[in-house]
Amino acid sequence: MESLIIKPSYVEMFNCIGPQCSDSCCNDWMITFDKQSYKRTVGNKQLADIAKFALTEVKDNESTWAIVNLDEQGACPFLDEKKWCQIHSKAGEDALSYTCKTYPKRNQIIDGHKYMSLYLSCPETARLVLFEDAFQFSANPSGNNAPAKPGAPWLEKAYDYSLDLLVNSGLPWQQALLAIGFLIKTATQVKLRQAPLSQLDSRHQQLSAMAQAGMFSQSYGQIPYTSAPQNQTFVAIHDAVAKLHSRGIRDRFSSLNDIINQVCNEQNNYSIEQLNQAWEKGVTKVVTDHDELFTRFILYSIYHNHFPMDEQHDPEFMLQQLIIDCFMVRCYLSALYFKQQTLSQDDIVKCFQTYHVVRQHKPKFTDRLKEVLLANNLTSLPAAISLLKTT
Repeated sequence: MESLIIKPSYVEMFNCIGPQCSDSCCNDWMITFDKQSYKRTVGNKQLADIAKFALTEVKDNESTWAIVNLDEQGACPFLDEKKWCQIHSKAGEDALSYTCKTYPKRNQIIDGHKYMSLYLSCPETARLVLFEDAFQFSANPSGNNAPAKPGAPWLEKAYDYSLDLLVNSGLPWQQALLAIGFLIKTATQVKLRQAPLSQLDSRHQQLSAMAQAGMFSQSYGQIPYTSAPQNQTFVAIHDAVAKLHSRGIRDRFSSLNDIINQVCNEQNNYSIEQLNQAWEKGVTKVVTDHDELFTRFILYSIYHNHFPMDEQHDPEFMLQQLIIDCFMVRCYLSALYFKQQTLSQDDIVKCFQTYHVVRQHKPKFTDRLKEVLLANNLTSLPAAISLLKTT
């Protein structure tokens, strides 16, 4: 089978908006230069004077040859007065560091095919994914004559069937995650060779029939809402986000953090009850497409991560992580609504994007998330899904 390049339309539509970006990647990020890009930059007559103080050689390896010294405001010194990159304008794209040349792009080779995506930690990516016609997919020959290597059949079936249950079952996003959870339990059994591969096909057919019969509404309704695990989980994970956030002192995140500290604090035993009420009574009323927003986000997550693929974690943990992502963003949206009594498109983008600055770039965050799940007994499917309930 010929190898393909799979590209969603949000990748095709993306253009860096530079100075208009609400959370520029030219600020507060550790930017590394590979050896070739470094030499091209310091050797450019128009950039040499800036490079003398803007770059420090570290020579860790060929790909990490130098680092950028950010100024007192946390900005890259190569930005001009209009906040455009002078390396790009004066030396061309080839002179950019690998970090600057590629972010927010993410390309993965899976079973010989190239899957193109973008990181949601970029505000413009988040806007495209959440609000534009982002999920038209193209699959074109790569030109690579080497045949694609087939991957684990259970993984590809789990990936395809998860997408189908999300997009084609007609379920609200919470119930779709419950259905995917049942699928992933079977996928785990197949992966461990405790069940045949055909069991995944049967399970998918069964779950699709259950969705058509309206059975997931009843199943989801029977899962109890319990406030204590939600309180403890939110406080612990938000604390990790705040500590690991590379731009935590900047207003974009600190303003959200201040609201959360006002709503959820020692005086009310760190309860998120007010956030859940804000969701039920406010967000779901003013954001009429809230179900579509989360469906889009889950669709992005499944594609971007080739869910439930992960070399270090089992499929059920990957589902739990996705549930936590939805839970945290829901709480952030609720916090902003609680304070403002309204939500703009920029507010919605802010909640998804600021969370993913940590979620997509800090490996320690995944370790902490696993600890929190274990500490709060949230590793079973019903327990994890209970985080999505607000009443």
